[in-house]
Amino acid sequence: MNFCLSDLVPPLRWSDAATIPLLRDRPGLPDAWWRSLPMARLLIVLSPEDLAEILARIAMEHWPAAAVGDVLPALYVLDPDEADEPCTAIALDRTGSWAGLLSLTGHELRDQPFIQPFPVLTVLFAAVFHRVAHLSPGSGSPAAASPSPSEVPEAGGQKAREAALKVTPATPAPEAGPVSPADPEAGPGPEAGAEAGAEAGAEAGAETGRDAGAPSAPSVPEDGRMAVPTTEEVEHVPDGDEERQPAASLHTLADGAFADLEDKSWAVAQNRLFSDEPATVEALAKLFAVPPGVIQDLESDLRRQFKAWLASENAAPYREHLAEIKKVLGKAAPKTRLITAADWHSRELHSLDVPAWQFVMASLPEYHLVDEWLVEGDITELRHHTRDVISGAKPPLTMTKALALVTSLGIHPEVSKEWLENVPQLRILGAGQRSNGAATKARPKPKAADRTERAERPAADASGEGPDDGPGKAPYRPLKDVSLTRRCFRQPDGRWWLRIDITSEHIEGSECPLPSGFAAYLGMAPGDSRTVNSAVGELTLNWRDRPAVESLRTLLSDVGAKQGSYLFLTLSDEGVLRARHLPAAGEEVEPTAQALRLVGYTAPGGTPEQAARVIATRVGMSGPVSVPDLLVRLRERGDRDLLSLLA
Repeated sequence: MNFCLSDLVPPLRWSDAATIPLLRDRPGLPDAWWRSLPMARLLIVLSPEDLAEILARIAMEHWPAAAVGDVLPALYVLDPDEADEPCTAIALDRTGSWAGLLSLTGHELRDQPFIQPFPVLTVLFAAVFHRVAHLSPGSGSPAAASPSPSEVPEAGGQKAREAALKVTPATPAPEAGPVSPADPEAGPGPEAGAEAGAEAGAEAGAETGRDAGAPSAPSVPEDGRMAVPTTEEVEHVPDGDEERQPAASLHTLADGAFADLEDKSWAVAQNRLFSDEPATVEALAKLFAVPPGVIQDLESDLRRQFKAWLASENAAPYREHLAEIKKVLGKAAPKTRLITAADWHSRELHSLDVPAWQFVMASLPEYHLVDEWLVEGDITELRHHTRDVISGAKPPLTMTKALALVTSLGIHPEVSKEWLENVPQLRILGAGQRSNGAATKARPKPKAADRTERAERPAADASGEGPDDGPGKAPYRPLKDVSLTRRCFRQPDGRWWLRIDITSEHIEGSECPLPSGFAAYLGMAPGDSRTVNSAVGELTLNWRDRPAVESLRTLLSDVGAKQGSYLFLTLSDEGVLRARHLPAAGEEVEPTAQALRLVGYTAPGGTPEQAARVIATRVGMSGPVSVPDLLVRLRERGDRDLLSLLA
């Protein structure tokens, strides 16, 4: 007796499986193979891992509301030890039991912290398919009697038989008698069917193998396990494909670096070392119900292990690859440049369940990922350097000249234009573009302070009209970038917010000054006046003698602000003024918590070191930052209140 994939996976019977590309577009398999091809023959064409990956993707994309156990009910009788991988161990820790894990839907798996649904489903489904592939025909099952080859369904005809069994008979095989498709409502349970399917596949292979000139199908030894090809057979590279071997070996080398980690170490490696968005130590500690120090110790051990591996003789080819990658990246490059630098970078490292490019990124500690850019060193400093080079160039400054200047900073020409577009408050004239429609003339070189204070503006044109008199004036460039502007902090939404310390004058409706760096970040320049929407109606921003909001009285009244509290402001992409109000911290609050509140961070707890990391991120610093470096940055910005609390 035989059974098919649709007998194991009920959703295939009640969904329109023929419309699912992952099922329909399978080369080498007959039409509707999921309900016509016996599992024993299917697992000769597709490995258990390949079939599990297909089913996992279908479950996530097409059946997200189905419970894991409803997708593959055989999981309920599977021994959990057969699916013992770090990703499933973490999932079990989160759900509390095997039954609890199987009761989760695809949507619910996605919502669980630290659970990666696709790897978990792949491991679970592969464990079942391995069990099906390795069932013993001599186990005493009622289905142990082997059917003759003529009793095996044709499953799409002789062409399908050849594809499934990977043979090319010299003479046509005899036609099999008509057999009705497998009936999901009848017959013994899956286990009996699996034994019959495996036995039928072996018998059919043996019968076909006896045809003259035909190679034999994979044999089934006495212990019932399918014969496994040798390493030489599997890894044989056809002529002309030798260039693929280095990439494959590098992927294998990286995949084996952390192949034997226990559960906690695996979770720390995946979520801290090799992640582009590292989880917090506290979150991992809560996951495993251990003190944060345990997670920190594990992370330190893993970093030492990683450093030792990178320095080892075995990793020499990988170090050569890193040297090439550094040349590809240059001083700064988009993240996509790292991903596409080598074919294997986009592949998964199965030992860690992370993309290989994240492993490579962790191997380059001098590079930091900020705003989808990989930058060697501090991105804020590189942006400042870029602005200084551009503003110090002799006019007229065209895009071609600007790109050449950026290239001189170590940024590759092919990404230099993209880098310029990502530097805030920087605009370059395009090729042949003229301000006010007239050619620009040379002007006396401004003083260093003036050059820093103002953006490069066109000189008076032939008609004598100055840059401030016409519509062609360049954007205002403040003395300091927003990242170096006092009381400006980058929040998790990626925007810079200004903290306003509320006074009685603000509550009474007086004008509220804005720092020029923040006003320029909002797109304003001297002489501008803008009306923006807010939660309480329209508010006016202007820049006469100084940038300011005309009045915050209505807004402060709406949020119940009091003297000494804080109001954080920014503009959305739609030009709406967004505001967030925080009450003042009480005198009993410790200095570290007060400092965090000043940057808009209100989560409880945390050590001074953790607070320093949060504040460093909020003021635009990236990568590991020491407390002395943070204090230097705060002093440079003028945040004396933060300095006094952290000193």
